[in-house]
Amino acid sequence: MLEGILPDRISRALNELNPKGLREIRIRVKMPIMIDYGTNFYLGENGIVDSSEYALSCSFEEMQDIVFKACECSVYAHNEELKLGFVTLTNGQRIGICGEVITENGIIKTIKNFSSINIRIPHQVANCSLKALPYLFDDNGVFNTLIIAPPGAGKTTFLRDLCFQLSNKNIEKNLLLIDERNEIANLVNGKPSFFVGNVDVYSYASKKFGLENGIRTLCPSAVLMDELGKEEDILALNYAIGSGVKIIATAHATNLNDLFLKPSFKNLLSLRVFKRFVVLSNRNGTGTFEGVFNADKICVSERI
Repeated sequence: MLEGILPDRISRALNELNPKGLREIRIRVKMPIMIDYGTNFYLGENGIVDSSEYALSCSFEEMQDIVFKACECSVYAHNEELKLGFVTLTNGQRIGICGEVITENGIIKTIKNFSSINIRIPHQVANCSLKALPYLFDDNGVFNTLIIAPPGAGKTTFLRDLCFQLSNKNIEKNLLLIDERNEIANLVNGKPSFFVGNVDVYSYASKKFGLENGIRTLCPSAVLMDELGKEEDILALNYAIGSGVKIIATAHATNLNDLFLKPSFKNLLSLRVFKRFVVLSNRNGTGTFEGVFNADKICVSERI
């Protein structure tokens, strides 16, 4: 697993694990390596260990080498990603990166002297959106929908399956997926590595580019995107909704009350742009379905 990027001893230890259960690998310089394997454990020479005493660790030199290899031996070529704190591998795995942030006149130029990484392992969970699906559309197509959950609670996995279901069941005819970090569909040579259906995909495109250019050239009936939140995203979203395009997006929030307190969403929520909210959590494991709610925050789905 991750051969060619991680040191051999770490790769060998990870190969002792069932990859289906692995969600995150967190490596910090000279600290015990931690893994999310349904719950948090440490990584030892032969796989999972309960104590940090027996965990593997990573040197500063090894950390620099990991990021260098993740950048395909060209940190410069991946600097735009690095400035945002991540690199996406060709298999769709996203590596969050910490280190020394270099700024000039208040503008982030790059990150260097890497101190820690968090490797997110994407999963295809077939049919995980089916509990919510019946409440997300009517005879006129899909509702504007926001999928909310705290970090690591399965938003991207849910969005990936929802995209497939909307296409496969022909609920929406022309779907556009804006895959900003190439981790939802993970296009490789033009072909998605994950099942997302018969859809158009913009890979490594900003939401602004994807919405403005996609609406003009691809005529989507609905657009799907991950991690809505920046002011630029909200402005582009207003343009899309004004063009009559349906929006399905994800956002970080613990619950609906938390979402409604976010300043960046205040205008959208006051205008009742989103007709449905899907709430996920980690309460009973990653991707726990808490329900589908309407614009009045009333649950319209069966409570699970």
